[in-house]
Amino acid sequence: MVHHALPEEAPSRSWFPQDPYARFALVSCTAAVAAVALLGVTLLGGLEPADARTGSLPPETELDSGRYKITPIGAAVVEAEFATEVQVRVDIENGDSEPIPFPDIGTTSRLALQPGGAELESPSLRFLRHPSRDAIDLQPHMPEEAVLAWTVENPGDLDGASEVLLTVHKAEKVPGSGGTEPLWVRGDTVVGSVLLPLEEG
Repeated sequence: MVHHALPEEAPSRSWFPQDPYARFALVSCTAAVAAVALLGVTLLGGLEPADARTGSLPPETELDSGRYKITPIGAAVVEAEFATEVQVRVDIENGDSEPIPFPDIGTTSRLALQPGGAELESPSLRFLRHPSRDAIDLQPHMPEEAVLAWTVENPGDLDGASEVLLTVHKAEKVPGSGGTEPLWVRGDTVVGSVLLPLEEG
């Protein structure tokens, strides 16, 4: 019987070049591709958790901050007596046992114009039962039909804006200093974001 010798297996080749100059060229090329990719991501909005539209919820979705529940219903640009405002019609209820000062609602929420992402700050709160008067606080367990109104400091921000994104964060309680009362601040946890068409009031 004749035994045929098996051919020796060819040694496997590493994909990484042995030549140091070739290695340098490969590493440089890979770094350049990564830099271009990172630049592209940055130009398209950066490495952020969620695009304004990707994780947004429809109007009339209830959001619970842990202190109050809010249901955004609609949004409009309104020429008020002294300024242009973006007004968001909401149903809102204080679920806490203490009154909530109205600035706390602005602290735990954010309103951004879309497209563009310009943020408006420090809304006022008006109940529909007293539409001409700013509310001071939100009483416990009293559901309210209300308007949150943001003053538009720069009218140019409205150019091209067709929607607003209302984002609500979980409220977090932090101890006061020097014997002062505890403070409620905006937590890192996002409860949700509701995207609303922006109409003319």
